[in-house]
Amino acid sequence: MASRIDSFAVEMAHSPVYEMEDDTNLSTLNLVHFPDELILHILSFLDVNDLLTASRISHHFRTLSLDPLLHMHRLHHASHTISHHLSHRLPLTDLMSQRIYITRTSLAARSLGRNLIKIKLNRQLGQRPSVETLVEKGVLPRECYGGNGGMAPGLIEIKRRVERERMKDGLRAWVEGWKGRVSEREKEVVAARGGAAKVEVRWLVRRFAIRSRGEGEARGMWGRKIECKEVPARAKVLGLRRFWEKVGREGVTAAGGSTGYL
Repeated sequence: MASRIDSFAVEMAHSPVYEMEDDTNLSTLNLVHFPDELILHILSFLDVNDLLTASRISHHFRTLSLDPLLHMHRLHHASHTISHHLSHRLPLTDLMSQRIYITRTSLAARSLGRNLIKIKLNRQLGQRPSVETLVEKGVLPRECYGGNGGMAPGLIEIKRRVERERMKDGLRAWVEGWKGRVSEREKEVVAARGGAAKVEVRWLVRRFAIRSRGEGEARGMWGRKIECKEVPARAKVLGLRRFWEKVGREGVTAAGGSTGYL
């Protein structure tokens, strides 16, 4: 058998090479026109399923696919490949150390370790403090424990951020309303003075002088600095006090909706 396989390999190696005389015939060239030696050499690289598919093409391919020399050559090549790769494979100890080959002992040890971890987790979860205790110790915020079931710890920061933005919106609306009333008051004063928006030179000089020296500072005798503090009007102080008292009583929404008390 070995001699027949060697002779088949020699025949395939010394098979004649066919050359096309005209390049225009390459478009009409088909696999059927190839010589049998070349087709057998191609079929030697196919698997059994591919050989079965090739045998269903035509009777000629079926005859070539069932050639005994072809199958003996394939078996000889497969045995040579297997023996070569088996000699280069890793030993069993290396496969077990890399968790590639798992034995029954390793499976039992893995299941035992999982059971021990499960028992330890159940014991620790049974000994953990309650939510009320964590809230009292300051580990969890008070929003996590309430009459309505509390809130998830991951949503508390988002809730606080939303409340801060709502507070900013209320203060922004109050400031915009205050600016509008101040601008209307200035327009009324300008209209009462003569209808033209005339800016006094003294006011501009005083304003830019204070800005150049620094706000809240003035010059006294011998170059000494005198800090000038703005004394707010009583109505302004009372308005701010009422506003923040209302925020503390009713919340940010009610205070932001009713900002026209000043």
